[in-house]
Amino acid sequence: MRAIKRMIALGAIPLMSMTEVGMASSLLLPNAAQLAGRWALYPQQQQASACTLRLSASEGALDGDLACAERLLGVRPGSWLVTPDTLALVGGDGSTVVHFSRQGAGRYTWTSAAGSAVVLERVDN
Repeated sequence: MRAIKRMIALGAIPLMSMTEVGMASSLLLPNAAQLAGRWALYPQQQQASACTLRLSASEGALDGDLACAERLLGVRPGSWLVTPDTLALVGGDGSTVVHFSRQGAGRYTWTSAAGSAVVLERVDN
């Protein structure tokens, strides 16, 4: 019986180690400098009607075609920030506008309450 418990314990150690590494890497938060640059905001499947936004690394500054972004989001964004799971556009009054979920390198999506998908995609590196 002791031998079985020891084998189980020894087998569990590598599993716990792999789980910790996997969980730690999934929580790596990109910093503002890594995400700063030009981005396209557009309704999914309609990339031709994209708005261009510029995310600045300095204190979440945001500029570009904000009127176009307002038409897509329903609120005019004033800044941006990175959260553990999302890239968030924040309204001019400081309220969070939308949380875009990461879909891959340089690509985030958000689905409106009406079910419309909006894509935020890096234009440059």
